[in-house]
Amino acid sequence: MSIDASFHSFTDAEINNATILDGVYALYDGSETIYIGKGEGAEGIRGRLKRHKAGYEGNCTKQATYFNYETNFNPLKRESELLQEYKRLWGKLPRCNEVMPDKSTWA
Repeated sequence: MSIDASFHSFTDAEINNATILDGVYALYDGSETIYIGKGEGAEGIRGRLKRHKAGYEGNCTKQATYFNYETNFNPLKRESELLQEYKRLWGKLPRCNEVMPDKSTWA
């Protein structure tokens, strides 16, 4: 049930190649999943990844090293499924999903 997709380096070049479509994504620090999120609407997945890279979503996700993603028509539902699956397997949410970003960094 996890995101079954290729891993990409969390670099500006790789993020710029990500889709602008709706879907879900995961951020990694090495092999550890640190965040599961959704991208939808005008920003799509690429826009959300850019926000993380720029630090607008907090310092926790800014330090990611890899990401992957999948497109779908109901990102909110899919994000919820992925978070529930992670919590069932690990007994907690990914570490950056547990941390709220500092609102002073919001654009």
